[in-house]
Amino acid sequence: MRGEREAALTQLTRHQMGAALLEALRQAGLGVRDLFEGRQEPLSWFFRGLAYDQSELDILESGAVDVLHSPSALVELAVDEMALACANLGAEGLASYLAVPPGADSAPDAGPEGVDPAGLLLHPDVRLGWMNLDVAPPALWLERRESDPAADERLASKLARLAQETGDEADSVEVHIEGALEAEGAWAEAPAGVRPAGVSVYFSFELPRVAEEPGERELAHVFECGSRTAATALERMRSIFREE
Repeated sequence: MRGEREAALTQLTRHQMGAALLEALRQAGLGVRDLFEGRQEPLSWFFRGLAYDQSELDILESGAVDVLHSPSALVELAVDEMALACANLGAEGLASYLAVPPGADSAPDAGPEGVDPAGLLLHPDVRLGWMNLDVAPPALWLERRESDPAADERLASKLARLAQETGDEADSVEVHIEGALEAEGAWAEAPAGVRPAGVSVYFSFELPRVAEEPGERELAHVFECGSRTAATALERMRSIFREE
């Protein structure tokens, strides 16, 4: 069983993970543009893209950006390359990189270099990475929206309900509202009002722990859950602003 698990893991690469995520988004009816990838730290890698429902993406690709009235999801796949490498190597492969310092006790069934593969375990908090989604309305909707304290409170309440009802499969959910001051005339004449200038609902999905749920099937399940969440949240975001 252990050999079968490690054999499956050797097929995993970060680009295959990215391709699986894109396929899951397409299956959920979402198109992705502006993909870019890079490194955040020496041992981490990410790619990001903006996901729209396919009809809006077609409008965007045609160049008619001024008629685009669609919320988007910023999709990020962040991969811990150290964890991925350890998963691909397996305990025996990892043991081949290690050696017991001179004078240290070695396990009775240790390998050639004195390291027992059975004693090598990843920390329980280790993950392959994370799938992060940031669902937001277009800036045009916020600019055209009439804002007052009561309306802003209603918007916040609706966004919290969106997060609660669509994020049941996510590992963490947050509602982000950035305020902008509005002042009519001189600052000293009257207190400035505050309107929402940036609105988003954030979902995060942990990729399976490498020691317990490795393999492409488990990752595909996470990507499918995240893509469904993104598609549902986009439609809910659209309906919220239509009601406004």
